[in-house]
Amino acid sequence: MTEDHLLKNARVYDPIHEIDGELMDICISEGKIVEKVSESAQVIDVKKRAVLPGGVDMHAHIIGSKLGMGRMMCPEDHRGLSIPRTRGTRSGVGTTMPSSYVTGYLYSAMGYTTVVEPALPALKALGAWEELVDIPNLDLAMLPMFCNSVITFHYIKEQDLEGLKGYIAWLLKSTGGWGVKIVNPGGTYAWAHGRNIRRINTPVPDWDITPREIIRGLCQAVESLGLPHTIHLHPNNLGRVGNVETTIETLDALRDIRGFGKRKAVAHLAHMSFDCLGMVEGGVPEWKDVASGGLRFADYFKKNTHFTVDLGQITFGPATTMTGDGPFQFALHKMTGAKWANLSVDAELPGGAGIVPYTYDPKSPANTIQWATPLEFALNVDDLWRVVMTTDHPNGGPFTKYPLVLSWLMSKKQRTEWLEKVHPIVHERSHLSEIDREWSIYEVAISTRAAPSKILGLEKDKGNLGVGADADICVLDSDPTKINLADNPQKIISLFENSYLTIKNGLVVAKEGTIEKTQNGRVWSVSPSVEKSLAARVTQELQGLFKRWYTHSFNNYPVPERYRRPYEHVISI
Repeated sequence: MTEDHLLKNARVYDPIHEIDGELMDICISEGKIVEKVSESAQVIDVKKRAVLPGGVDMHAHIIGSKLGMGRMMCPEDHRGLSIPRTRGTRSGVGTTMPSSYVTGYLYSAMGYTTVVEPALPALKALGAWEELVDIPNLDLAMLPMFCNSVITFHYIKEQDLEGLKGYIAWLLKSTGGWGVKIVNPGGTYAWAHGRNIRRINTPVPDWDITPREIIRGLCQAVESLGLPHTIHLHPNNLGRVGNVETTIETLDALRDIRGFGKRKAVAHLAHMSFDCLGMVEGGVPEWKDVASGGLRFADYFKKNTHFTVDLGQITFGPATTMTGDGPFQFALHKMTGAKWANLSVDAELPGGAGIVPYTYDPKSPANTIQWATPLEFALNVDDLWRVVMTTDHPNGGPFTKYPLVLSWLMSKKQRTEWLEKVHPIVHERSHLSEIDREWSIYEVAISTRAAPSKILGLEKDKGNLGVGADADICVLDSDPTKINLADNPQKIISLFENSYLTIKNGLVVAKEGTIEKTQNGRVWSVSPSVEKSLAARVTQELQGLFKRWYTHSFNNYPVPERYRRPYEHVISI
């Protein structure tokens, strides 16, 4: 049980409740926001500082075997940042892949309180559960991958939607997952045969099914089950010049699928900076002909409401690319000559995930266009409730560069200064220099708090400051009505680098960038219900399919309760 607090004189930005800079008091009791507190409550006068819900990062790779492999193969990454031990915190290192404890500390310093790991090899879920215990001050959720599993292929080939639903329900319960992740559907399996799949109608080797059928089947199953989060989609043809057309073709394939309940969106497109590359007119899909696809995709976004998107913003400097898209990672390795690892995961991801360290160079024409593409998109669409700010950590850059990304979005002056630093091709093959729009703090609160919580299905608890919500709060060290942030981009960076206060579950866990307290967060998972007869049928089938294809036993597959019980917060569907 936590102490009661009264947060006085807060300038609140809470888009879910349409509050835009109103002065209010916020009452906190037992980790929740309440209507009132007792007279003995501890009073914290924030003196008209901006107060936002705790940040919600819905796409950041911070847990799992790929992180362990990446840290092992890139010892140089440890040298860029070292955090010394204090009386209340542990030491750690890491620039693009901070060690587990440091990951929690850095997010807390920035005012973030919830993070989603968007690509979990389900077979390795136990290791992820062991690791997440060492990430303090964050609520977490994980998205297992279903896209290249031979069991998914089996049910798709048999056109057995009910069986696919039963498999999804069983696997989410077994691993403690929150939703369904799709990565290069069929393409990673093809990589086990030394190939890739770039188009959604290309057959998958051995199976006579296509990525279109895989994506549609998984999407229909998720909506039929009523999962809180839609499919989380990494499409085919990632990182290929001109692939904005592939992405649009993929999203078009889902337009006729009805969303669960009243929701319009049936898919979330991840890291658009890698998915929406354009090509010069009359060009070929090679880097010499790359152009921004930001406006092309913005036009499609405005005309279609059946999907949401996160940016995956390129930030320049060191990054570590890691994804279940094995063939993309090999292509990046061949192009750069950088180190490369390929991780095969039994029959669930037979082509394997890949890891390649990479440095984004502002003088590189290709990197410059990649940088401009998501900014061009984000500054040309109005419905930010469908747009989430991310860097696809650590693929586009580390999450610690979120303040820099926000300065680009909030300040024309900052963009103009950076346009002078990057390759001049940006003026020929993008329209970024012509855009005057600047995001407000309210719009930032939508894209980093309210929108991701709604897209994830967590809006009752996360991303808002209403009564009944979790007391996850970020206080910025400024009254934004007293300063023109657009004219002071360095102030934007300093504001979001270190919050004045970060409150998690009603406890002050960070103050002015210093960690005050640590605690274990909750792990959010779903338990979908299916008919007993279907559950029994699928369980029996899976036992046979495990014997046929897996080296791992059926009974040892689920993560045991003893690992999950202290942390798991299960939502029954």
